[in-house]
Amino acid sequence: MPADKNKGLSESEERFRTLVTATSDVIYRMSPDWSVMRELEIGGLLSGTGEPITDWADKYIHPLDRQMAREAINKAIAQKSIYQLEHRVLKTDGSIGWICSSAVPILDDNGQIIEWFGSASDVTGRKETEEALQRARDESEQHKRLNDIVTSNTPDLVYVVDINYKFTFANPALLNMWGKTWDEAVGKGFQDNGYEPWHAEMHEREIDQVVATKKPIRGEVSFPHAVLGRRVYDYIFSPVFNAQGDVEAIAGTTRDISDIKENEQRKNDFISMVSHELKTPLTSVVSYVQISKKRADQGKDTIASGMLERAGKQLVKMTRMINGFLNVSRLESGRIHIDHKPFDLAILMKDVHEETVATIFSHAFEFEPMAEIWVNADRDKIGQVFTNLISNAVKYSPAGSTVHVTCQIIGDKAQISVHDEGMGIGKKDLPRLFERYYRVKETEVNHISGFGIGLYLCAELVRRHGGDIWAESEAGEGSTFYFTLPIMKDGEQHRLSIS
Repeated sequence: MPADKNKGLSESEERFRTLVTATSDVIYRMSPDWSVMRELEIGGLLSGTGEPITDWADKYIHPLDRQMAREAINKAIAQKSIYQLEHRVLKTDGSIGWICSSAVPILDDNGQIIEWFGSASDVTGRKETEEALQRARDESEQHKRLNDIVTSNTPDLVYVVDINYKFTFANPALLNMWGKTWDEAVGKGFQDNGYEPWHAEMHEREIDQVVATKKPIRGEVSFPHAVLGRRVYDYIFSPVFNAQGDVEAIAGTTRDISDIKENEQRKNDFISMVSHELKTPLTSVVSYVQISKKRADQGKDTIASGMLERAGKQLVKMTRMINGFLNVSRLESGRIHIDHKPFDLAILMKDVHEETVATIFSHAFEFEPMAEIWVNADRDKIGQVFTNLISNAVKYSPAGSTVHVTCQIIGDKAQISVHDEGMGIGKKDLPRLFERYYRVKETEVNHISGFGIGLYLCAELVRRHGGDIWAESEAGEGSTFYFTLPIMKDGEQHRLSIS
């Protein structure tokens, strides 16, 4: 070969080597069958060698990738084609890295491979990112499968609604209730999915409220099931937040409580029937005891008179208890009537005070003097609230202690408080005091009779008057029960007095 041609080839090879070196982290040369690595130039990724080595695969390639690399090499040799592979390597510092390796065969004039010239680039960062993304996708897919299993097999209705009131997800139970397929229901609004206009508008207002307050909302409503007919459902709308903390959707869960409601109604009907049937004989017994006590007094039989007096007190308790059950039953069936009429709370408190001191001798009572306060309410029902709270204070405080009753105007409401000097109530019990049939389970009160309906009845009556009721207490420090009632404005009092 002429000298100038050899020189040109040498210069071209040098330029090519320079280019490859500048763009690669590893440069290597291999024997035709890849049994010997003749030269390795590195940029810190692998430990270099200045002389031929035969154990290069064991030294550089990760054990799990050696078979894959050998198969790629054999294929390139057989086809005399470019070798290219991404695989793991054992780095100089002992850690595991990734390289993208390529090698081209150098052929002689007869087309036989005389050498391989290769380069490799460090792609560890990219591969680690890809692996992290794949793990995240796998975890996401796993969570999705889990969520799909949960939402598909629960009898509860699970759904997601965007802030424009469109369903973006509905589980099979909800689709079954609608009698629709996913394509028919998802992406549609409430009315499109069979909700009556008033029902759809109610849920849209609730969604607006959740978006504005960022707090869940709970409700109860009936809906016509596609197969089962009209059912009663309890539902919760919860906010779904984006990265900025704004509500971007509403997650909802709804449970069919029709059977629970029916059982409650049957129980209420039974209690109402039994209580009503007990009233007639109880009234007769009260009359017999009163007549017998009068005859004992006339006959100066003090022992019989005392026993009959105690019997009378127990009958009064039993009468109150039966009336309580009847009122609860009427409340929950919607049969209780609230007779709104204007009256002066100060006069009602005076009457309650007189009745209390005339019938309860075990405690002292302090009723704070109050000015005229007019409310438009059911006087008998509010009197019942006073009586229940005072009886409760007496029941849970020691004999000889004082019960304090006050009333003051706060804003546009009258706030009444009943404070006792009793054992107090633990923090865990305070939120549940006004639940139906709930009783504090402390051992100190196990001997105190009751069914847990008095405070529930008070709460329902107060709420139906547009007021609030709550309690404040510390264990061992006594308790204070509060309730409020909207007061009448001067103009309302004048107008009602004229009518």
